[in-house]
Amino acid sequence: MFGLRSSAKRFSLLLLEEEEEYVADFVASCAWPTAVQGNVQQVKCMPGSLRLCSKSVFFEPDDVRVPIVRIPFLFVQQLEGINLSTLSLATTQVVKMKANTADAPYVVQKGAPTHWQFNLTYATVDQFLVMAHEQLAASRLPYADRKEALQAGARQRASEAVFDNSRLVEFTEQIQYDAPAVQQTPLVQEGGRLVVTDKRLYFQPLHNVAGGNPVRSHPLAAVAAIAHRNSSLRPIGLELFFIEGEGGPQWGAPSAFFAFLNSVEASRAGKVMLAQPCLGEALPGGRSAAAAAGSILEAGGSWLGKVTAGWQAGRISNLDYLLYCNLAAGRSFNDLTQWPVFPWVLADYHSTALDLNKPASFRDLSKPIGALNSQRLESYRFRFREMPRDEGADPPFLYGTHYSCPGYVMYWLVRAAPAHLLRLQNGRFDVADRLFYSIPQSWESVTSNPADVKELIPEFFLSNGSFLLNKDRLPLGCRQNGKSVDAVELPPWADSPEDFIAKHRAALESPFVSANLHHWLDLIFGYKQKGKAAEEADNVFHHLTYEGAVDIESMTNKQHRAALESQINEFGQCPRQLFKEPHPPRLACPPAPDPATLLPSLTTSANSTAGTALSLALLTTILTATASEEPQTSASTQESELLHELDVLHKEPCAALTSASSSSSSG
Repeated sequence: MFGLRSSAKRFSLLLLEEEEEYVADFVASCAWPTAVQGNVQQVKCMPGSLRLCSKSVFFEPDDVRVPIVRIPFLFVQQLEGINLSTLSLATTQVVKMKANTADAPYVVQKGAPTHWQFNLTYATVDQFLVMAHEQLAASRLPYADRKEALQAGARQRASEAVFDNSRLVEFTEQIQYDAPAVQQTPLVQEGGRLVVTDKRLYFQPLHNVAGGNPVRSHPLAAVAAIAHRNSSLRPIGLELFFIEGEGGPQWGAPSAFFAFLNSVEASRAGKVMLAQPCLGEALPGGRSAAAAAGSILEAGGSWLGKVTAGWQAGRISNLDYLLYCNLAAGRSFNDLTQWPVFPWVLADYHSTALDLNKPASFRDLSKPIGALNSQRLESYRFRFREMPRDEGADPPFLYGTHYSCPGYVMYWLVRAAPAHLLRLQNGRFDVADRLFYSIPQSWESVTSNPADVKELIPEFFLSNGSFLLNKDRLPLGCRQNGKSVDAVELPPWADSPEDFIAKHRAALESPFVSANLHHWLDLIFGYKQKGKAAEEADNVFHHLTYEGAVDIESMTNKQHRAALESQINEFGQCPRQLFKEPHPPRLACPPAPDPATLLPSLTTSANSTAGTALSLALLTTILTATASEEPQTSASTQESELLHELDVLHKEPCAALTSASSSSSSG
């Protein structure tokens, strides 16, 4: 999840365009053109940083009141040296951003050429121009060739990078692994060197963009789990989960996600880490606990069955089980393309009081979002029937959009992470009427709009609801009715964001959801995810969203491969299929938490709970639940019958209820 945002640094890799690489930076001063607004103090020689990237040049003034300027290479008309330390640049477009450190829509100025001069403080003009002209030439190529050239340049820079051994915490450490890798965080891919010693993990980014320590490090003894992950539907990733260690620097985040050149390299890196004797020593269970945690997060061995049995028996909550299924299927809080997906559970967003004992208050979890409106579903089915089945044609699909993708995640989180939405939407917030401004309206949209079938995200159940508030006073615009978009409008039954989250969490743990959650799991993680069962359940998405649909590595057509990679990352990805048979129902139903008891903790909690920290807490819950020696379920007959009766796919009354009803009638 997205936590508190720091404004100490204005420039970040989020300001780059999609697929743009950071190349180099230079201390420089700028002669700001008078035709470009922003030089508030009319400074003639403005100090700052000149940042060269693969698609553009940035100038970041030291004065935070002055906007950062991005100059795309596509609009550069002239780039040459004037003398040994001064270069001249002419462009027909500049993009201004982050004035006064604010996350606001970018200001694009285009038209007549503007002329910029930059004086390099330490480097020579030739050092800059050699790299800049290389990027400038690549920017003029067709898309597929441009992408290949930029990727080749990035790979070359990564392969030429050398780890700085002086950054080792202890001089006695022995390097066991040293190779290029990419650290992935939401919408950012940062290349560098991943180094594993016999005692610690290190990552040295190619560029120290954020300043501070140029190497991230964490003791292997405080690595809680290592899990294999997909990146762009390819098995080339590893996700590491950390606890606080003793001695030396710490990573500063609960986890890290790395992508490697190929699956062989990802496997080799994982094996080297697992082979180190000190791995996981700081855990209560030592190395064996770390190995078990990795297996749990990959649904390895018998763990999936054990966790499912714990959920059936009521020892694992609905929330924890959903989070586990997401992590076991490869979803990650480090990757927006694979953000964990949670279901809409309620259908009542208009009553003044929420009745969790009334089935009509809930969404039908046996159907995908797209099938909840029968009239809309029929239009999907008609299109599905009319799609070509010719040889070579793409497989038909019901839904042209997905239930989870980066754009949908950021739709929900625009107030918590505006810089990420600006990155996704080329420096703009969406049209005000298309932003997330009302929970009732969003429910209406996903049940009526032909292009909207998105599910929810964990923040609707796990956070304190601050993502529903516009604390930073973001300029989100006005809707057509004249109303400004500010804090999210809540259902009438919610008094505050904290109250909404508390009641929503209680709804998730209610008997009705407990009785039907396994149906939704069949759709998202189970046997109804693909194939004939998916078609019968009206649950068919575009074939590229499924794992294993295409082998990108074997593609030789550059344009086709580039287009597929872009579509996979933008359109949405289905989780890895966990269950090949119908998911068993829950047999016990622990009492749902009282919203009143949740409110105090939600009110006093931090701005946002780190999702990866939740992942570690979940491991403890699972290990405790699966270690229980109790029978599989201690549910009473009455409790089991209640769940059976609330199951929306239950056709006939269960025998016990039929008998009880007959006895009552005869009495």
